[in-house]
Amino acid sequence: MPPDQPSAAEALRTFIDLLRREQAALIKGDIEALAALIPEKSALAERLNGISPLEAEALRALAAEARDLNETNGKLIAVHLQRNQQALNVLLAAADNATVYGRDGQPQTGLGSRSLGKA
Repeated sequence: MPPDQPSAAEALRTFIDLLRREQAALIKGDIEALAALIPEKSALAERLNGISPLEAEALRALAAEARDLNETNGKLIAVHLQRNQQALNVLLAAADNATVYGRDGQPQTGLGSRSLGKA
């Protein structure tokens, strides 16, 4: 291990801390905080990929904690995606049912079914 790199245990503890910060940002919906974590997460993941099997065995409990946090964060991301899709569906449905007003000032609905180019 080069002298400027953290030990495997330090890297894994730092990664777990980063996953906790990622989880907090996901819960808050803080996209900017999530984006700021990407470079650090990538560097730590690269370092952790270089851990020898012997080191990994010694770090099994920490690795399990990191895996669990990462799975939870993945579930939080899925929930956010589902909420965003539901919100988009509501907005699209509202746009389809929007009331417009005719020349006489009276509300008109159902204009969405009228073909363009026909009078």
